[in-house]
Amino acid sequence: MTEEEARDVVERIQDELSRQARVATRIEIHDLGLWECLEKAHFKTSTHGNLLFEKPVVIVPKCDASYTILYTC
Repeated sequence: MTEEEARDVVERIQDELSRQARVATRIEIHDLGLWECLEKAHFKTSTHGNLLFEKPVVIVPKCDASYTILYTC
């Protein structure tokens, strides 16, 4: 995944988070190339792990999507 593609995904994540009334609990990244790009440029690291838009981010490899946002019920 190129840096430009990763920026596009980050923008989609930010847009999705801004439109939801529910509280996101975690972001799962499924694409290893996206994960690598995010590690270089977008993650904030805390004592609790990586954060993106103040949400925990974890790697969960899958081949059907680049990311999933998990919400509380």
